[in-house]
Amino acid sequence: MIYNFNKEKLDKLLYDFYRLTGLATSVWDSQVNLLSFQPKNMCSFCTNVKSSPLGKERCQASDRAVCMECAKTGKPTTHYCHAGLVDTAVPIRFKDTVLGFIIFGQVADDSDIKLNELCKELKLDYNDMLSAYGELEKYDKERISSAASIMKNVTAHLWLSEYIEIGFSALAQEIDGYIRNNLKEKLTVTAICERFFLSKNRLYEISHQWFKMTISEYITQVRIEEAKKMLTTTDLTVREVSSAVGINDYNYFTKVFKNNVGIPPLKYKKGYPFNVK
Repeated sequence: MIYNFNKEKLDKLLYDFYRLTGLATSVWDSQVNLLSFQPKNMCSFCTNVKSSPLGKERCQASDRAVCMECAKTGKPTTHYCHAGLVDTAVPIRFKDTVLGFIIFGQVADDSDIKLNELCKELKLDYNDMLSAYGELEKYDKERISSAASIMKNVTAHLWLSEYIEIGFSALAQEIDGYIRNNLKEKLTVTAICERFFLSKNRLYEISHQWFKMTISEYITQVRIEEAKKMLTTTDLTVREVSSAVGINDYNYFTKVFKNNVGIPPLKYKKGYPFNVK
């Protein structure tokens, strides 16, 4: 399915939700890439955690984990992040397809989060973290449930209000399907043009109009999307995944994956899922 997020409109929605509930809120695409968040000034607790390279890495893994769990159930999912805060993910759906996620929360509950242990692991000042923890919104189960219910109803209609633009180009859909069904093949511009009786210029036009990038960039994106799924849902090795998505050069695959995801594929596989509760 071809779709695009209207980030400006979504950002306004998140801002309104934050002002109404006081809950930090963010929107992510189906591959768990951050698109927008509110408020723009992150709470002190999370700012401190993400100032640590290990803390930032764990935050990313935790966000992936709650989104993937949410995608599996198709329902709002609440969990504790690696730092002990409560987050809830709500799927953005169009019919039977999950287009993305909205995560809200960063709230504290009454449980012992082992703050001293967290500070030691991330090399953070305990007193600063204790003070920042005291500033957080407090977890209220009924409040979170109500917020999730509201957001669930909102996300069901985002595409109707043009927060998400759904593309219905039959030809673009066919090209997209062909790419996804033939990832192991050598997907060249020439091969795709011959398959769909297109000139190169016409293929480039379709790619920019519907995929918002060059056709080569789109093929790489789809390959990385599929690789991320395989790494987290199968027992295949990184080398086997590389071959399965049509990149037979392991070193090149590792380089492309890291450039697109931010971490090497092996670290991505080992770090997922992270602390889902």
